Amino acid sequence: MKFGYAQVPHDVTKSRPYTNLLDELRELAEYCDEAGFSTFWLPEHHFSIWGREMLPNPLLVAADLAARTKRIRIGLGAAIITFWHPLRLAEDLALLDQISNGRLEIGFGRGNYGLEATNLNPAADPNNQQANFKIFEESIGVVRAALGNQRFSYKGDFYQFPAPGFKADRAHTVNDPAYVDPETNELVKLSLIPGSKQKPMPPMWLMVSESHETMRFAAQNDMGMVMWRPTVQTLKERLKFYQSAYREIHGIDIPLGAKAAISRDTFVAESMAEARKIAEGPLMGALNFSNWRGPRIYLNPGETLEPEQEAALKKKLTFEFVDKRSLFFGSPDDVIARVKELYTETRMEEIIFHCSWPGLAHEHARRSCKMLTEHVFPALRAWHAKTFPTEAAA
Repeated sequence: MKFGYAQVPHDVTKSRPYTNLLDELRELAEYCDEAGFSTFWLPEHHFSIWGREMLPNPLLVAADLAARTKRIRIGLGAAIITFWHPLRLAEDLALLDQISNGRLEIGFGRGNYGLEATNLNPAADPNNQQANFKIFEESIGVVRAALGNQRFSYKGDFYQFPAPGFKADRAHTVNDPAYVDPETNELVKLSLIPGSKQKPMPPMWLMVSESHETMRFAAQNDMGMVMWRPTVQTLKERLKFYQSAYREIHGIDIPLGAKAAISRDTFVAESMAEARKIAEGPLMGALNFSNWRGPRIYLNPGETLEPEQEAALKKKLTFEFVDKRSLFFGSPDDVIARVKELYTETRMEEIIFHCSWPGLAHEHARRSCKMLTEHVFPALRAWHAKTFPTEAAA
């Protein structure tokens, strides 16, 4: 049972120096490193005019955090690959893996926001799912080819590397038979300099919402899945789909929950009443800000809502509706019970805690994180060792 932590800088006042936000992020990462978290996850978002998601380059921040920590792995949760040049991204990822001494976890996303895609790569607009997925698919193909091979090439509809027709320039006279076509002397292979430290490449994850196409793509490419909102029963259904797809594609049976992580909005306080008093407002503000999918993402398989309730929840989610479906909220005992339920049903490889939302003061997020490590984790680890001794021994 692994525990991760996810964090994104935010400032809804839009008045604080960004260096202060970075200092808070560093403080949390250093604490998580010392407190026994497995991974510290960083997202990517652009042009947040409301000050809600203020981290345009997770790779740069990951390098900074790697220099300040010793053992915790640094996760990209996620790099929005459709907004990057895939070959440059592969180089940056390999260098980041070297800088972090092999502590990089690579998560990729397709992008959700038209504002970002319109200004960074209009061809990957998420409003055109078919085109978005094609660019996403090819970009991952480029990165995996570049990271996973000493010499590589790639040819798709959008990308081709090496670029055709190159033979020489002022600094590069290509005469190595391992890289050129012997008949034309044209460059047909490239090498990534440097390669990644982890071989053949760092672990890779996909951010998965509800698309079976994306889940199958993850299984096909031996990539893990990171999910966010689903109920325990919906998670279980998705994990079974991934497990089945992995068996079909690779001929290998993997345990339920292997190569899978869930991120949960979490707040730990002395009691549920105190947790709600401090954090319910910022949490629900964040959930309603991103409520464009509506309440269906919180439903169990086969569950439906009455039309009036569904319409009301599309306008405004309530704490009572999302609490037991998608949150770890309340006293240590409350949170311990929720994690036990989730793990017993899903055997999720990693559980990622997210304790901060726009409008919540840093000291409250820090306090919640501290209560997790001091009151929740010891109890969960003792329970895991007793209940699943074979897993704990491994």
